[in-house]
Amino acid sequence: MTLLTEVEGGVFDLFSFQNISNSNGWAFAALGISIDIAGLAILSLIVSRVPRLVALLEKIGSLLKKAPVQPRKKQTVKSQPDNLLAAGINDLATVYKSLTDPLGDVFQLSEVYRAAEENGLPHPHLTIKALRESGMLVSEGNGLFRWRR
Repeated sequence: MTLLTEVEGGVFDLFSFQNISNSNGWAFAALGISIDIAGLAILSLIVSRVPRLVALLEKIGSLLKKAPVQPRKKQTVKSQPDNLLAAGINDLATVYKSLTDPLGDVFQLSEVYRAAEENGLPHPHLTIKALRESGMLVSEGNGLFRWRR
C-alpha cells in the first residue's frame, strides 16, 4: 500500500519503511505500546486491591460507629426468683411489681421495660406481653397501664 503525498521538492511515500525509520516511527510505536501495557498493569493492580480497600473502609466505619458504652446503674429488686423462665406468672408479676413501685400506680410499659433491662431480667418484652395477656397488667388508655387489683 502506498500513499503518496506531495511535499516540497517532490512526491513523498507516507507509509514506506524507510520514511518510518527516518522519522523515528519505530521508537514512537514502541513507546506507545509501552505506555499502554504500563497503564493496563497499573489498572490491574488497582482492581486487585479493591476488596482489601473495601474491607479496610468497612473496618474504619465500624470503629467510628462504636460509641463508648457506659455501664448502667443497677437497681435492687426486692425478690427475684433464681430462674424467672421457670417461674409462674404470679412470681413474674411479683418481681415486676417491685420494679414499678417507684413509678406509681399508673405507668408506661416502656418504663417497665427499661427498669427490667436495667435489672438484668431476661426477656422483658416477652414477660410484659405475658403479663398483659394474663390480665395482670391492665390498660388505662393513652398508653398507660396499672396492675390488676
